[in-house]
This record gives sequence, C-alpha cells and structure tokens, in this order.
Amino acid sequence: MKIELDTIIKLNNDEKYVVINHLNDEERDFYLTMGIIKDNEIDSSKVVIIEELKDDEGYYVEKVIDSDLLLKLTKLFKEQL
Repeated sequence: MKIELDTIIKLNNDEKYVVINHLNDEERDFYLTMGIIKDNEIDSSKVVIIEELKDDEGYYVEKVIDSDLLLKLTKLFKEQL
C-alpha cells in the first residue's frame, strides 16, 4: 500500500497529518508530513517524518524518532527540493 501525496493520515492518537513528500531509502518508505489542526488547516510548525511498515495484519505507519535516522532523512528530503 503506497501512501499518496496530499493524503491525510490519522494516527492512533487521533493526530492528523497531510503527506507532502515521499522517499524510498534502503527499501523503506518514508513520508514527510505536516500536522493538521482544526478545520483541516495545516500547522507548518508540526513537521513529522513517518515510516510505512507492514506486518501480518497489514500496513501501518509510525513516527520516526531515531535522531540519527531523522538527520539522514532530513538531508535526503532536502536534496529533493
């Protein structure tokens, strides 16, 4: 399942994000997202990188929290600009 750009995703904690960019690194899919606040307004101060993962039950996403990986992915996303 590939997440499309401009798609709104909702995490288990009810936070919503809009997907603004995609990156495949070492056969892993990462997405640059921005938070959404009330009335579907984008919160540009809430930028999160998520990874799409798959298990026996299907696809799901998780926020990337590893600082080394975040630094690497930030540089790769920046190179795409």
